[in-house]
Amino acid sequence: TLSSSSAASDVYKRQVLVLIFSLQSWTKADDIRDFEIEGMSVGDSLLDYFSEDEIKQYKQETQYPGSDRFIILTINDHYSFKTYNSVQIDYKKNDSKYIIASLMGMLRFSDNIDDCYKKQKIIVNEVDMLFPLAKKQDGKQTKTFDKTGESTSYLYEYHLLSGDVAQISCDDWSVKMNNKHNLNDHLGVSVMSKDLVNFLYDEAYN
Repeated sequence: TLSSSSAASDVYKRQVLVLIFSLQSWTKADDIRDFEIEGMSVGDSLLDYFSEDEIKQYKQETQYPGSDRFIILTINDHYSFKTYNSVQIDYKKNDSKYIIASLMGMLRFSDNIDDCYKKQKIIVNEVDMLFPLAKKQDGKQTKTFDKTGESTSYLYEYHLLSGDVAQISCDDWSVKMNNKHNLNDHLGVSVMSKDLVNFLYDEAYN
């Protein structure tokens, strides 16, 4: 039986593969480092926010079947978090500086998907202003983890000229999945470096 955080993380990470598309050229690149999640940005060192001993205490795992080149660190309900219930961070294995390759903030909306959509719209409007030159796409898709097809996710995705990606999703889990795996409806906001995006597309699931 998969844990709630493990299942949600695995399914969410796979979403980036669905909406990858060819990039067009623009006159200016937005900067993914302008997007902060709980004060942290892609390219920062985790050591700027947590001690190494503290980092090692958090749940760390490799959930990618094709490669263990990146580690996923999960921090739940940290006292410093002001917006999200949990944050997941990707960094390269054996990186002594713990450079952040991706950040995902997750906010629970237990059986309240409508409020998730409202919050999603607010964030999307802010991201539209933050990355006005990004290529934007949105759409609804079924969650592959739920074989019944009753669970869905509505995802907005922004592709920057740099190759970095931002995503905002609302996951609507079925009652069956909630009861069986404790998977609650939630908002996910993530930013990913080009290196991590390429890893997900070319290596993580091969």
